[in-house]
Amino acid sequence: MNPRQDGARKSSSWSAADFNRLLAIPPGAVLALFFLVPIFGVIWRSFSDPAIGLLNYRRLFTDGPYLQSLWLTITTALMVTVLCLVTAYPVAYVMARARTSIQQLIGALVVIPLWTSVVIRSYAWMVVFQRRGILNQALTSTGLVDTPVNFIPGSIAVYVGMVHIMLPFMILPLVANMRSIDGRLLAAAGVLGATPAQAFLRIFLPLSLPGVLAGSALVFMMSLGFYITPALLGGPRHMMAAVLIEEQANRQLDWGLASALATVLLVLTVAVYSVYVRLSNRVEGGLAHGR
Repeated sequence: MNPRQDGARKSSSWSAADFNRLLAIPPGAVLALFFLVPIFGVIWRSFSDPAIGLLNYRRLFTDGPYLQSLWLTITTALMVTVLCLVTAYPVAYVMARARTSIQQLIGALVVIPLWTSVVIRSYAWMVVFQRRGILNQALTSTGLVDTPVNFIPGSIAVYVGMVHIMLPFMILPLVANMRSIDGRLLAAAGVLGATPAQAFLRIFLPLSLPGVLAGSALVFMMSLGFYITPALLGGPRHMMAAVLIEEQANRQLDWGLASALATVLLVLTVAVYSVYVRLSNRVEGGLAHGR
């Protein structure tokens, strides 16, 4: 190769790389200014308001209501994740293996609710669960209960509302993963004598684990910071951390404790994401080596 051509190619590649770096500067600056700076401000305020030290974290981890709210937040996010996974997996399986027309129909039913505001959907569940709502009317008319049940405020209404909102975020990663699974593997297993159940448990299910991990991590991390649905459907009986943060910041004007709660949620989210990355790499590595 001509040395001049080689040098020209290197200079052009370097110029392209430099151009790409220049393109990354504006979004990086916006991200740093409007995302990272406020986050660091919240973290600093958790240590400095009302005085520099660990006072807010001592209150957070020694006072019963705050610990109870954190534990309720974690358990609620875990319960919602499990319910979403159990509900979404069969739907995603049918959607991934159905004909194109059925895929489009199910996909529309999954995506269309995302066009509706979370507030509107939460208020719709309030109409369903209220004492004179559709659910209580059905229960009393069939004789299952004598008096209307107080679903609101309560945990059942929170679980149902959050699962309804989080379900698409579990289905879509599962469908994306299941569509990438080669159907010829299941056909080969059938030729070798495996039953459909054996082919599913030994081939399809392990290959779908990356989608399970991605959807579960996404739903769990989003559920940790959920505010609107627990506030409307849960009330004081089901006060999650985000609701408590709003109360401390806007009603109690205790910005230091609110910042400490927000920082703990941030740490939990980062920890969950780190665990997800490790598990995902391990699962993908095991699948690549045929384990």
